[in-house]
Amino acid sequence: MFFLLPKKVSLETKMSPAECRRKLNRELIDYTRKPSLVAASQFLKKHRLENCYFGSSEKSGKVEIFYHRAKKHDGSSAGFFGHIEKTSGGSRITGSIRRTAAVYIAAALWTVITLFIALVLVALKEYSGAACTAAVMLAGLGLMLWEGSAGYIQTYLETFPPMKPKEPEFTDSADDSDDADD
Repeated sequence: MFFLLPKKVSLETKMSPAECRRKLNRELIDYTRKPSLVAASQFLKKHRLENCYFGSSEKSGKVEIFYHRAKKHDGSSAGFFGHIEKTSGGSRITGSIRRTAAVYIAAALWTVITLFIALVLVALKEYSGAACTAAVMLAGLGLMLWEGSAGYIQTYLETFPPMKPKEPEFTDSADDSDDADD
């Protein structure tokens, strides 16, 4: 699935915000994102042979969830960025599943550079080179924006117990007893 725009997610659960945070802290491998590429690389090397969900949840309600596939270097994969709010019957988890800003910046730079090279080749009347460069640009964008972990994150979020629907209230009335005789 191509992942250009963030996918909005909102789900209601019967768990309180504290219970949601405890569930996340129990099931996720604790990882707070840092701007350092070395820290991300070390984390992925440490867990390279296992499929795992990792991320963090803060007391303020901020939540980040990512999925790592075994034997993949997927530090730039999509993640859930959201927060937990208290509601009358439990809590609501809202946010979006999106890529990190670094992926979009890299895709924009890739597009600008390869487009510039293609335009230079057109100006030099090297049309076959320009077409090849444009094809490389599209292939690169496709590889950068292809995302497979968004479904895993959506599946994980669905493990939270849903809010129970309100059951209809039944009242005794004189009309109900007449219907039973028919």
